[in-house]
Amino acid sequence: MDKKEERLNQILSTTIEVLIKEGAENLSMRKIAKNANLSLSNLQYYYKDKDLLLIATVDFYFESCKKELTQAIKLLAADSTPDKKVFLEKVLSMLLIDGRSSHQTLMFQEIWTLASRNKELQNAVETYYKTYCLWMIDLVSAFCSKPEEIVSFLIPFVEGYTIVNNVIPLTKEKVIEMMVKLITILEK
Repeated sequence: MDKKEERLNQILSTTIEVLIKEGAENLSMRKIAKNANLSLSNLQYYYKDKDLLLIATVDFYFESCKKELTQAIKLLAADSTPDKKVFLEKVLSMLLIDGRSSHQTLMFQEIWTLASRNKELQNAVETYYKTYCLWMIDLVSAFCSKPEEIVSFLIPFVEGYTIVNNVIPLTKEKVIEMMVKLITILEK
């Protein structure tokens, strides 16, 4: 990784930390610069304004989530070729995020809050989800015969789960078991 890429990663990681700790309403270019140990003008050299910084942060965050899931699936496949049930359990275990205080849940909430007020960011989030759906369809197609249907079922469920997981009556393990059964039915 070259110096510029390291600097960009530092800025984007700092932006994520500020979003998680302080929320979207307290995010400013000046605060990001200070927390990243940069001058404001140096930060603005990389990101002209807060909108561009937020779009880059959302892209960076979603890409890191995708890389994490890809790595976990590679490790799973390296142990042996998993069957559909094992694959689905692993994917769901990673995608279903517990707890409203988790960093991922807080980040998703801040992203959606920001996107609801910023058309450019909303477009970036929608573009991410379209790309994410295609990527998930490709991933799922190696194990399931109806990947489009499964992804169309999984993604809204996973997103909703991050919001309501602490109030539903089932444990995460029981939800995963139920989802695997439902997907198996869908596959028939």
